[in-house]
Amino acid sequence: MSKSYDNALFISDPEEEVNRKVAAMITDPQRARRSDPGRPGFCNVFTFHELYTDRETVREIDGACKKASIGCVECKQKMALSLNKALEPMREKRKELEANRRLIDTIIHEGNTRAREIAKHTMEEVREAVKI
Repeated sequence: MSKSYDNALFISDPEEEVNRKVAAMITDPQRARRSDPGRPGFCNVFTFHELYTDRETVREIDGACKKASIGCVECKQKMALSLNKALEPMREKRKELEANRRLIDTIIHEGNTRAREIAKHTMEEVREAVKI
């Protein structure tokens, strides 16, 4: 997945956009027809299943793919559903933060302050190490 190919997945992507991008994902390159047995180990979509789909469903998809009882389109639809379910809490948190600009500014300010302190300490160690 790549930003330059317009297929990178973002937390901010709406559900329909995730579905569109997943539908365009490349699956097992040697599975030319729906009736061909798949090889989940070579499939990008299956890798996402392993991350976002519950273990029982992953086992079912693995077996169904290998027996050609599930096609790539159906597999992608299931994966998009799992991915959207996993992204939903992050989307909600993002909406909450976007609605409160002051909170974002506070978080950034506090992070900058902490980072400055760490950088100051690190630079002291660097100067001491190089004798400046």
